[in-house]
Amino acid sequence: MTIAEQAIQKETEAVVAYMRQKVGEGYLYRYIDSKLDKMSRLDGVLVEGNSLVAGVEVKWRRYDWDGLMDYHKGEMLVPSDKLMAGQALAYAFGVPTLLLYLLADCLVAQTVVAANGDRVNVVREVYEQSNRSTDRERSGVVRRKNSYISIEEAEKIPIGL
Repeated sequence: MTIAEQAIQKETEAVVAYMRQKVGEGYLYRYIDSKLDKMSRLDGVLVEGNSLVAGVEVKWRRYDWDGLMDYHKGEMLVPSDKLMAGQALAYAFGVPTLLLYLLADCLVAQTVVAANGDRVNVVREVYEQSNRSTDRERSGVVRRKNSYISIEEAEKIPIGL
């Protein structure tokens, strides 16, 4: 299984864990392939009936809660262009954007863009060098602006059976 396929599988796992936690709220998730659907660079949206509820960005990390708290100082990393996509969605439709951060032992859910388009829970933004993609065909490095998100108001959701 390629890294890109693993990432898609892990994104699905994160969304399933989130939806299981929110059962009874009537939400459904729709995946958006940003290569095909140029509407958004986000991973998907939450809908309730025919209404858009939120944009969703999913990140998978290979460390656990303790690693997030200790080594990463309670900050989740997301490319700033994902927040810009969430802001565009908020300006167009008046809905927030959620970050689902899948760790080895839990899922962390955090609002990163409010329904009015304000970025929330952003601790800092830094230009850094990072991997271009998890797709080997587009590998390499790129300098991009990254945002660090506080877990202070985040929801910690158990995963697994």
